[in-house]
Amino acid sequence: MDKLFIYLTNLSSNIAYLVIFGVLVACGLGFPLPEDIPLVATGYLIWDTTLDWLPALLVTMSGVLIGDSILFFMGRKMGMRLLEHGKVQSLFKPEKIRRTRAYFRKYGGKVVFVARFVAGFRGIAFFMAGAMKLRYTRFILLDLLAALVSVPIWIGIGYGLGYYLGDEISTILQKVKHLKTGFTLGIFFVIFIVLSRYYLKYQKARRSAARAKARA
Repeated sequence: MDKLFIYLTNLSSNIAYLVIFGVLVACGLGFPLPEDIPLVATGYLIWDTTLDWLPALLVTMSGVLIGDSILFFMGRKMGMRLLEHGKVQSLFKPEKIRRTRAYFRKYGGKVVFVARFVAGFRGIAFFMAGAMKLRYTRFILLDLLAALVSVPIWIGIGYGLGYYLGDEISTILQKVKHLKTGFTLGIFFVIFIVLSRYYLKYQKARRSAARAKARA
């Protein structure tokens, strides 16, 4: 992670756009690269005027959505056959695949929105969305809405770290690690609250059905 951030923040403007776009597409395809690092690096490069904010936002959004879309269509084309292949299961564990299928059956498109914020879950969720024949228009809309939240947040963090810490790269990297941990915990807390509400509603419905059956 440290080397990737240092590499990206030492690029010149034209090359930086291209490399950041490529890294984000690779992240979307499930490569073991942290998506937040190129986004934070983008914010840092906007701060030091290497990049302009509007082209940078367009490039990062495009990279994120294109990578996600390629993974979606891979799922649509190859489906569960690929997920059952031994080499693929070294990346996407069988228990993770089963859990994701269960989430899709129960929550549908909501999984796509949430998955954008959960790095270890994102790739398999987007692939599964294609494999389970979720409409692409619905998929890309949900992914876009989530990206409109996550991408500017990470870019803003990078800009803020540059503004307050300047060239103190080691300190910036430490801050990124702490922020990433806090952000991930926050997302899991929100997921926990949402799932708890669904569970309570489900239990309430079961009790109501049981009472109605007993009265009958």
